[in-house]
Amino acid sequence: MERLGIKTPEDFISLMGHTLGYWPKESLVCLTLDGRRIGSTLRVGLPKEGADTARYVHDVVKCIASDREATGVVFGIFTPAPWEAMDEHPYEGVIGILAGELSQHNIKVRDGWIISETSFTNYFQIVPDPLARTPLETIKTSELNAELVFRGSSIEPGPGIRIPILARRDLSEEVFKNCLRIEAMSPRDATTEARILWAGVIDGATLPTDAQSAELLADFKFIAVRDRLLADIPGLEDSLGDLLLGQTKRPPHWQRVDRAQEVLLHLYTRAGGTDAAPVLTSLGIIQWWEGKGSRAHQCFQHALEADPNYRLAQLSDQMVGAGILAPWAMNKNSAYQPPMSREPRIEGMGMA
Repeated sequence: MERLGIKTPEDFISLMGHTLGYWPKESLVCLTLDGRRIGSTLRVGLPKEGADTARYVHDVVKCIASDREATGVVFGIFTPAPWEAMDEHPYEGVIGILAGELSQHNIKVRDGWIISETSFTNYFQIVPDPLARTPLETIKTSELNAELVFRGSSIEPGPGIRIPILARRDLSEEVFKNCLRIEAMSPRDATTEARILWAGVIDGATLPTDAQSAELLADFKFIAVRDRLLADIPGLEDSLGDLLLGQTKRPPHWQRVDRAQEVLLHLYTRAGGTDAAPVLTSLGIIQWWEGKGSRAHQCFQHALEADPNYRLAQLSDQMVGAGILAPWAMNKNSAYQPPMSREPRIEGMGMA
């Protein structure tokens, strides 16, 4: 397997952006290290004033320690808050407790940076020197960033998912006809028929026709069928509940998940009114599987705009709001990686 070296702060900060797919704001981002190799990535919002620091750190450590091979961690604090000479380090209490609790798991904090919208500074610098701050633009010249961009990766300015403009063609009438047909079938026959169509579309190379789109939009309106189609996305043989909750022993086939997301986005452009809610909710669940809580929340909110009473969107959004992560996203062996970074192994060659 090809190895990509990571040698500089610019490389690490660039990797944070590429792994997340966007530049975070008011966030703590941690990269775990397994010896000299990069492990998993965690992003959490920075604690608000008056927050329970001990509880916050406990939750962060729980996520980091779930990578059982981690021996070290580097972090970035993304915030525009100023840091001047003689000031306390930003979130000094949080980082101090975090380092102490991680050490109890034999995980060492190896390095960290304060990252503003225009520059970054080493967190462990005793006295911050404004002249020593490095422009954030320098990450564009890092070797790792150049390689990942060459492979097709990009860093968006924010966490929003790119949802296309609604309904280039509204198939509501065709969807309604398919719903009547499905209601006349037994649940077992309806599910079997839907799975055959869904598998054919996901395994195919083209987007579904309007006729197929109308049929799938109708399928997703039936709870039992919808859940089965969602569980089919990862391409694993396991219990429906474990698949939906992202807690299987084997990792999902992420290339298949990417393809399902492409198909769902296409279906969304054919959905009108409440027909859009199941599709948007399904997109949100995929984002949750991938560990992208902000994007999942956005999808669930759009689903509730389409249908304020859509129960799965309501419950899923509550789950994300409570900070519950998909088990897949908490294990480096199963966590989502963007397509361009699935093959090369990235190593922290420059770490002391």
